[in-house]
Amino acid sequence: MILKNTNTLARKTSVINELGMHARPASRIAQMALDAKSDVWLCTDDTRVDASSIIDILTLCAVKGTDVEVKIDNPDDRAVLDQIVAFFEDGFGEL
Repeated sequence: MILKNTNTLARKTSVINELGMHARPASRIAQMALDAKSDVWLCTDDTRVDASSIIDILTLCAVKGTDVEVKIDNPDDRAVLDQIVAFFEDGFGEL
């Protein structure tokens, strides 16, 4: 397998709030992803979506307990990666 981008960084996290991924947190994540210089992705076992798209994020149907991997294509976007992971770990501010 040939990797097109060896600069990709990723961190795993989980959805911990009771309501799962709904429109408000999807909107906040998309806004954070738009601050990145390069692409930001949210990945579950079988799906990878553009983190800058609210609709794409909602297609994950991420309920409480869903494991999500946040990936960035540019190491310069590490702060965005950390911010999104922290948002997940904070339960989207709903705990």
